[in-house]
Amino acid sequence: MAPLPRRVLHVLNGASGGAAQSVMALARVLRLRGIESSGVCDLGGQPRDVEVLREAFDGRLERQALYWWNRKVRTATWKRPLVEARQLVRTGWRLRSSAGVALAARRFGVDLVHTNNFLTPEGGVAARWLGLPHVWHVRELLGPGQPFVLAWPRWRLQRFVRAHASMLIANSNATAARLTQVVGGVPVQTTFNGIELGAFERLAAPQGGRPPVFAMVAHLSSRTKKHALFIEAARLAAAAGLQASFRIYGDVPAPGDPYADTLRRTAGAVALMGPERPERIMADIDVLVHPADNESFGRTVVEAMASGRAAIGARGGGVSETIADEETGLVVAPDDARTLAAAIERLARDERLRARLGAAGRERARRLYSIEACGDGVASAYERAMARPLGLLRRS
Repeated sequence: MAPLPRRVLHVLNGASGGAAQSVMALARVLRLRGIESSGVCDLGGQPRDVEVLREAFDGRLERQALYWWNRKVRTATWKRPLVEARQLVRTGWRLRSSAGVALAARRFGVDLVHTNNFLTPEGGVAARWLGLPHVWHVRELLGPGQPFVLAWPRWRLQRFVRAHASMLIANSNATAARLTQVVGGVPVQTTFNGIELGAFERLAAPQGGRPPVFAMVAHLSSRTKKHALFIEAARLAAAAGLQASFRIYGDVPAPGDPYADTLRRTAGAVALMGPERPERIMADIDVLVHPADNESFGRTVVEAMASGRAAIGARGGGVSETIADEETGLVVAPDDARTLAAAIERLARDERLRARLGAAGRERARRLYSIEACGDGVASAYERAMARPLGLLRRS
């Protein structure tokens, strides 16, 4: 194996969200291994999130417009050419943005570029220009029927990735399977997203003797999270006489967002709680419900398990892989409100089952999803990538 890099440049498509949280925790673990982290981040994100990210990189953060492969396929068909044209202009046909990443890599003196999503190509382009290794960290389910359908045809995507990636990291086996189908030809390693579990492990087990609280955690602006499925399952469970509380945590857009406005009108007995710190959420709930079957990983599921909370997830993607069915939670059929309601009723009526699943979840989270375990996996990928710099691949 080649030696580990001394300095790494992380490329992110935003300062907010699960990928950014994972990278910040990863940077702290890499520092313990003698690896210095720096970053280039797209212009999106809340100002506070940007500052937290900057602190995680000890001030070594630059922001610039980055190209997103998937933006034009997540909007109305007639708008896609306009979205694409605007992206090309703001990134200088991807050349200016790639040059910006390359300049940051030179400025920070990095030995390896690590792109922390599959949606921005600049990290690979910059690494190829500089002859550096490039680790491409894939945190999205790819292909037809998934939220992240890329605009390029498969043959073009394959050719590009093979020329611009030394190593691919997938955040779940589900992600790896789809990635291999879509791309192929580049080494793929599964390394689960790492989470700093301490704040969750310190939480006491849920209290019994009261109606349990079932909660979903997803911003109401996230149209792929299937809030309506949770709301319908809660309605069915309540109609059956179940004594329980139902909540959705996450940002609530101002009136005028059609998706969020519909959820407000149909929420019924489901309380829209707004945003809250993850550990505070887990302290207040008994069961985490994740109805979306199109997640590549499911960070909130791991946070719930580490907190000793049982989880219910839909079969499909990384969530049904994270939850061990009947061991740390229940896995149900996707897009089936009645099946989801039945699982909610089962856990609401069986306090001992909730406790058993929660206790097993703590152990599973500690064993598989700690930031230390993630750091081990990423370091292994770095070693493999350092032996495959893109300059050598280009000449071979």
